[in-house]
Amino acid sequence: MDQLLLDLQIVCQQLLPIIGSIVLIFLCILLRKLWETIDVVKNTIEGLDPTIRLVDKSIEKVQAPLDTVAKYSKTLDKVHDKTSAVLGKATDFANDKLDAIKKTVSPEEILQEVKSEENTVEKEG
Repeated sequence: MDQLLLDLQIVCQQLLPIIGSIVLIFLCILLRKLWETIDVVKNTIEGLDPTIRLVDKSIEKVQAPLDTVAKYSKTLDKVHDKTSAVLGKATDFANDKLDAIKKTVSPEEILQEVKSEENTVEKEG
């Protein structure tokens, strides 16, 4: 058993530097790939900068017509509200006047006037 442990110790002493070197090589490769990825992302972001500026300019150009549309929309809303109010008042006024006319002139009075006119026409004729 002691001999086995001694043999394992000798093997591990020889293998550990080799395994450590391999791990360091993989770590260097990983860092290099990470560095390249960061460079690609940086270049992509720098390439998007002119596009973002162009979009900002386009939005500024569109903003003025949108403000105008919003202004006209508010004006149309006010006109609609005023028109509705005026029509409502006119309808109420007309209803009140019709009610007053109905109260003033009853159907019986109209029938009496028609009969009196018929009698007058018959007497004249």
